[in-house]
Amino acid sequence: MIPALYLVATPIGNLEDITYRAIGVLKNVDLIACEDTRHTSHLLSHFGIKKKLTSLHQHNEKYKTDKLLKELEGGVSIAYVSDAGTPAISDPGAHLVNKALKQGFKVIPVPGASSVISAFSVSGVESTQFEFHGFLPNSDSKSKKLLNEMSLKRIPAIFFVSPHRILKTIEILEVIYGSSHEVFIARELTKIYETLYKDELQNILKQFRLDKDNLKGEFVVIVEPMLMSDKDFEGLPLKEALKVMMKELTLNQSVKLATSIFKKSKKDVYNLALELKK
Repeated sequence: MIPALYLVATPIGNLEDITYRAIGVLKNVDLIACEDTRHTSHLLSHFGIKKKLTSLHQHNEKYKTDKLLKELEGGVSIAYVSDAGTPAISDPGAHLVNKALKQGFKVIPVPGASSVISAFSVSGVESTQFEFHGFLPNSDSKSKKLLNEMSLKRIPAIFFVSPHRILKTIEILEVIYGSSHEVFIARELTKIYETLYKDELQNILKQFRLDKDNLKGEFVVIVEPMLMSDKDFEGLPLKEALKVMMKELTLNQSVKLATSIFKKSKKDVYNLALELKK
């Protein structure tokens, strides 16, 4: 094979979702670098591939990158795979790719499964764009801050949530977006227990609380923007609107939103917000 770094997408659940090209690359490269050698050994065994493996994960990526670049310099062809999906997308690999490109090595994408694109394609969200946030922070305060920022945008937001955070995340979303706001959640995509939810937050929250099996697995959440227009605030004075916003949003977020809705000077709105805070 051409000496290069191949970024190979692997299945996100169903092993049959791997591409013929990915199998060919994994069979023919000199070395496979992977996030977890045990996980990748299982994948390779399923397809009858025997190949030398070396680990490259979030804890050793910077150290291992230099070693792999020396291999590339010596004419070795290397494939990199993460545990599932496309490498370097909320997974290790970006640092390796960046250093390889800067040093002039050939980097070749071998596309395939992506939980983000898979979820968006079956969400029914009618938009040509979205904003991807990766995994939400592991603390309530940081998650709430990020979700508040998302709520100010006018495009759909997509993010990952771990099983131990999903219920709390839905509860935070209900506070920010309101009980009747509709969201889409994909659980265990392409796996045996794949489940798709599209409903109002209050209904999803009730469903998740009643059946704890809904809390198992990996989650992709898609939240459409709130439909907010000037008419929503007709007759409501700027001062009162700011009071409402500042109960849930930061001062700067409230100022930004109020400035956009009321078409006022940002400086004037900011000064008013400071007075209210005092």
